[in-house]
Amino acid sequence: MGPTFYEFIMRYANEGAKDPMSRLANEISEDIAFPKQSCDFDELSNYLEKTSQYSKMLTIFDDAWQQYQYTS
Repeated sequence: MGPTFYEFIMRYANEGAKDPMSRLANEISEDIAFPKQSCDFDELSNYLEKTSQYSKMLTIFDDAWQQYQYTS
């Protein structure tokens, strides 16, 4: 089995970066409630939709998920 989505997105975490993937990764890295063990799109998508800090990042998540699926 490949990495979880959390493990995948943490490759993009970078405090100084302003690109969309890094912005999403930085938000997730600071979110202690993020479902780190999940590999399920619906679970992750529902969590992000219900958490206001991600409201402007949902399309970034969709793009990140596509890359995650491709590389996993």
